[in-house]
Amino acid sequence: MNKLDLIDKKILYELDLNSRISFKELGKKLNIAKETASFRVKRLVKNGYIKNFITTILTSNLNRFYYKLFFKFHKTTPEIDKEIIEFIRNNKTTAYLASLEGRYDVIFLILSKDMRDLYSFLVPFREKFGEYVSEQEILTMPEVHKFNFRFFYENGKLLHTKYPVELSEPKIDNLDYIIIKTLAKNSRTNLIEIAQITKTETNVVKYRIKKLKQANIIGTHVLDINIEKFGLQQFQISYSLKNLTSINKIIEFVSQIPQSTFATVTLGKYDLAVEFAVKNGKELREIMNNIKTQFADEINDHEVFIMEEHKINWFPFELENNNP
Repeated sequence: MNKLDLIDKKILYELDLNSRISFKELGKKLNIAKETASFRVKRLVKNGYIKNFITTILTSNLNRFYYKLFFKFHKTTPEIDKEIIEFIRNNKTTAYLASLEGRYDVIFLILSKDMRDLYSFLVPFREKFGEYVSEQEILTMPEVHKFNFRFFYENGKLLHTKYPVELSEPKIDNLDYIIIKTLAKNSRTNLIEIAQITKTETNVVKYRIKKLKQANIIGTHVLDINIEKFGLQQFQISYSLKNLTSINKIIEFVSQIPQSTFATVTLGKYDLAVEFAVKNGKELREIMNNIKTQFADEINDHEVFIMEEHKINWFPFELENNNP
């Protein structure tokens, strides 16, 4: 983080608010030349601060939701551990994957339309690695809250994006799905490139993106960053609550903490998970103590996990027929 100057930090902050912003617009915001903005962004990518430019997708408006899975393994070797990670990473419905330190070894999200999608992963996974599984926990994840990265720039404001629980069937076609998939994977894919992928015209692509945003299907264009390059560690705290009426209060409180990145509501063993990017364990304990002090009467128990991310793609989706 000390290697980045103020312009770099402002660029990161602005890109996490809208990673699809043009270099011309970015230059205007920061009062620098378009060429300087382009050079700086490419340097941040080259030096490993930015892993990817991604788009969040409101999957509930695509009649889909996430299963959140925790696994604990035993009697593995480093080679088997690597095989497990690669198997989960390469699964076509895996939206998120991270290794954990704590009670469990991995956490990942499966994008699902119904129970069959979950079984299509679990059956082959257990056939291949079942002898190594010592513990498994599956939670349904109906609601997600994303907070922009504010540690880039101390004067940064909160962007709190909520992805709601209600499922709805969209009125979209294959062309829309290809656009969604493309932007989820790389938010900076331009209109010409998308038109080539979809074999259509740029004005059609532009119109479709506008409609998908109006329908609250395409969410925010954000950054996928290398947390370690900023001298930070990513933690998840999973809470079991006495009742569910306090969830919104806790989420609102957590959203005001600059180190917070996510809050997810889950149905199962845990009721709420919150994520933080912090400098060290001391900073995390201070945050946890503040939450505990504020909500001591609402929290039953909690577990802490150190996270190392391997994959983020909020819409891992394959069409049976890729023709728009």
